Amino acid sequence: MRTLYLTFLFACFMTALSAQEPTFSESLKFQERSFDFGKIKEKDGLVSHEFTFQNVDKKPVAISGMSSGCGCVKFEYPKYPIKPGASDKVKVYFNPAYRPGFFSKEVVVMTNDNKNYTRIWVKGTVEPYEHPVSERYPYEYGEGLWMNFEIMAFGYMNEGDKKKMDLKFANDTDKEMKLFFIIIDGNTDVTFTSPYTMKPKEEKTMQVTYSYSGKFPRVTNVYPVVNGKTLDKPLKVMCSKP
Repeated sequence: MRTLYLTFLFACFMTALSAQEPTFSESLKFQERSFDFGKIKEKDGLVSHEFTFQNVDKKPVAISGMSSGCGCVKFEYPKYPIKPGASDKVKVYFNPAYRPGFFSKEVVVMTNDNKNYTRIWVKGTVEPYEHPVSERYPYEYGEGLWMNFEIMAFGYMNEGDKKKMDLKFANDTDKEMKLFFIIIDGNTDVTFTSPYTMKPKEEKTMQVTYSYSGKFPRVTNVYPVVNGKTLDKPLKVMCSKP
């Protein structure tokens, strides 16, 4: 009896689960299921297309939402029920920023309180452009040097703890850059590898290691030296007390 009861409960659970899953519906008949943007330029920004559809059902159909697996796709759709036989549109936007090359994005259109769904697609090819270095390296140090950190915060550290982080930097000049880093107060808790010879527009990554000994202040100023010139702005490397 117990086995029969458990089998009955499992069957009820599976029935309830299947009842919650949306089913494909052709109540909204789209004039086109897929639209090809062709070649688009990344620097031109957002592109969009309107998909026209008709409600071929015998009752009103309401769009309850739209979704895509990519944050680069946005939507607009009517927020009211579409009467039988009536036509309307949904609008799909694609953001090509940092998405070079071919793309194909599925868009799911949910209807009737998410009980039903249908699909449309947008596709195309993005022609990339060279982004300003400041978009990837927000901190300018001078002499054409940009870095991804102004403060390298290693978080809570006790004496004897050791942590590592990557410091990324770029030469935003048309000339070769000779770069190294110095710690003026002699703090040996913070270690790294330098110097670097960087080609014009080149980007590099340096691993910074913090081995907290308790002998030095928890905040260390690391100064970049570019082509023999010590820059005024330091990189702050720090840890906190637990």
